Amino acid sequence: MPVCKSQVRRLMRIAALLKENRYPNAVTLMEEFRRIELVEKIPIECCKKTILRDLQVLKKEYNCPLAFDRGQNGYYLKHHGWDFIAPALLDENEMIASVIGARVAEDIFPEPQKSRVRKAVDVLLNGNNPDFLDTANVKSLSILSGLYAAIDPVIFMTLFQAWQTRHCVKIAYADYKGEISERIIEPQTLVFFNNSWYTKAFCCKRSKPRTFALLRIRKAEMLSTHFEPDPAIINSITPDDFLGFEKIRKIKLQASLHALARLEAAPLHSKQKIKKDGIVEIPAVAREVLFPFLLSQQGDAVLLEPAELREEFKQTLQNMLAAY
Repeated sequence: MPVCKSQVRRLMRIAALLKENRYPNAVTLMEEFRRIELVEKIPIECCKKTILRDLQVLKKEYNCPLAFDRGQNGYYLKHHGWDFIAPALLDENEMIASVIGARVAEDIFPEPQKSRVRKAVDVLLNGNNPDFLDTANVKSLSILSGLYAAIDPVIFMTLFQAWQTRHCVKIAYADYKGEISERIIEPQTLVFFNNSWYTKAFCCKRSKPRTFALLRIRKAEMLSTHFEPDPAIINSITPDDFLGFEKIRKIKLQASLHALARLEAAPLHSKQKIKKDGIVEIPAVAREVLFPFLLSQQGDAVLLEPAELREEFKQTLQNMLAAY
């Protein structure tokens, strides 16, 4: 049954008094709640009828082993193995953040992690009675990431748990040619990048950091060996240099208004500069990022410098034309 913040606070106080063998009753609880509101400025004061209802909530909803001692004129616990697990008290902003987080998780996480996040947020919604989130509003909130890579849920959860608990993982990894090699890695990070999941990890075989696409991991086994977080690897996670491709420096483009809008929405580098005449200066970018962008713009973005990269792109276009 959903409960409000003031009721949760009352239930917590009642449970504490019961644990301390203070034998509270409706009258003493009224006095205690009045004192709390006056001294601690917590809006908790209520009438006798409300307190009796709270006691029934503890008994029926939270399985409290509650009994009344006529000699002590108060309530007590028939056994002290019971604990009151209070619902989380979240404000409106925290609830909105939880719901948005769940919507993102539903789109980018594979099962079973997706369902776990969703269930956790459902519990929060049920326990906090969020009137501002009606069914229509929740259903109309969508995140279209365009996720298309179907990752084996067992492999994902193995990497997720290893990352979470700082355990090494033994993986069978397929390179771009499909050749399989065994590695032992320290999954220092988990990264959702360009609609797919990666881990930037320390590769024990190469003795250096490597980025692994979870889609290419064929088997994963979490080992008992622990590892320590490496700040250098963790802090290296930026959009400018995540996949570790070779970078070409001092790129200059001539872009139309359409291409400029695209570059403003999705920069090729965090420090790119767009000038009034449509010239775009990019400090560094990989061919694997730049060439697909140029092709997608269909001539609205033209590579000017460096000259040798311009010639390389022209050759790529000629090869494509010859294939047709």
